[in-house]
Amino acid sequence: MLTQPYRLALFWRLLGYLFLFIVVNLLANVARVGAQALGIPPAIGRLVFTLLYIGGVLGLTYAYRRFVDRRPWQGMGLPALKQHLPDVAGGMVCGMLLVAIALGIEYAAHWIQVVGTISGASALTLLFDSLFLSLAFGVCEEICFRGYLFQNLGEGRPLWQATLITGVIFGAFHLLSVGLGARGLSFFLFIMVLNVFLVLTRLLTRSLWMAIGFHTAFDWLAINLGLGAVVLADRHLLQIERTVSLISEDLLSMFVVGLGILLFIGWAWWSKRRFTGRAPLAEDGQSSR
Repeated sequence: MLTQPYRLALFWRLLGYLFLFIVVNLLANVARVGAQALGIPPAIGRLVFTLLYIGGVLGLTYAYRRFVDRRPWQGMGLPALKQHLPDVAGGMVCGMLLVAIALGIEYAAHWIQVVGTISGASALTLLFDSLFLSLAFGVCEEICFRGYLFQNLGEGRPLWQATLITGVIFGAFHLLSVGLGARGLSFFLFIMVLNVFLVLTRLLTRSLWMAIGFHTAFDWLAINLGLGAVVLADRHLLQIERTVSLISEDLLSMFVVGLGILLFIGWAWWSKRRFTGRAPLAEDGQSSR
């Protein structure tokens, strides 16, 4: 199980990290439920969950990177935020734009019909609750999948393999909330395409900040506008009736994200951004195996 220089083999490092990542999520959820049981307002409970989840994942990743991987923290793709605010903003705009395009196509094709809305204090509560939730998952999942897992996989193998394996793990992680069957397969394929887009943002910006902005805004707008092919949620700002299955929505979302990939590659070419065939910020001559 030990490899040079006296580190756990890659498989065991990744398995242990993923297990502890899930544990952090569960503990943050326990704290949220406990806060509600004590009569604390749900919005505060969501904020507690967000802070604990993000803080726990950052602490876990830092500890694993420094003491288990024995690699510098810089490999996680989280340079100073103030230098990458344009990337965060660009990612948020892109995420909201892709959700809007998907819903616009569905509406124009009569796949969906708006039958009601949530307004007033309930709408405001939903906006804040969903923002906390989206921020938590946007930050933590990017640090986990496009950060820790992708970096470790990419340090010892071609980037296409690292991208594929990361996508499979990312998709399997999300299947827990969808289940198997035809819907599970269509959702899995959508997640695989989404992973390619998110990996590209890291490779071309040399950081996770654009992916974090995209992921957060993508989930937040999808929750509030009811894009069921992207985010499963009990409540939406818009009450929507569908005339097609969620499988069709998954396929449409996959097409829209694929379009986003092409546009992003075009932007990278126009702005003369380049990436090599190695993992970003990997140490010269060192393998993660």
